[in-house]
Amino acid sequence: MYWWFKKHWMTDTFFGYQFLNGSNPMMIKRCSKLPKNFPVTNDMVKSALPKESSLEKEMEKGNIFLCDYARLDGIVGNVIDGNQQYLATPLCLLFSNPQGKLLPIAIQLKQKPEAQNPIFLPTDSKHDSLLAKLFMRNTEFNKHELNFHLLRTHLLAEVFTMATLWALPS
Repeated sequence: MYWWFKKHWMTDTFFGYQFLNGSNPMMIKRCSKLPKNFPVTNDMVKSALPKESSLEKEMEKGNIFLCDYARLDGIVGNVIDGNQQYLATPLCLLFSNPQGKLLPIAIQLKQKPEAQNPIFLPTDSKHDSLLAKLFMRNTEFNKHELNFHLLRTHLLAEVFTMATLWALPS
């Protein structure tokens, strides 16, 4: 099976598949209105949509989804071997195409739109698009580990374990 992943890990189709079948599918929300801090226009994404459609029409149909990692905004990364680490807090717009595939159509790596924070599109260079998807995957992993794994598994279980140990006679 590894050969399949080796062949497909860079594709938009597999990127979308990982959202639904990966470690954190709870982040996907149907998008009926774009957030103010994510200025995606119809012209930017029209090549990723069906010919006679538009971003607004696809949102009305329920085919546009958003993953917003705003909760991670403001978290300062660790310093490893004297090098400051950084955490992206992206917004990712996904389109469920007529074949039922979930595809990325826009990725912004920080919450605040500005000149140094472009919106990456599938029409960008192969390497730019891949780098944006890699940052998204990294953020997905960090969100899963910090929130769903550490907080909701270990730290939550610790509270009940300690309460049980304190409440039961020895």
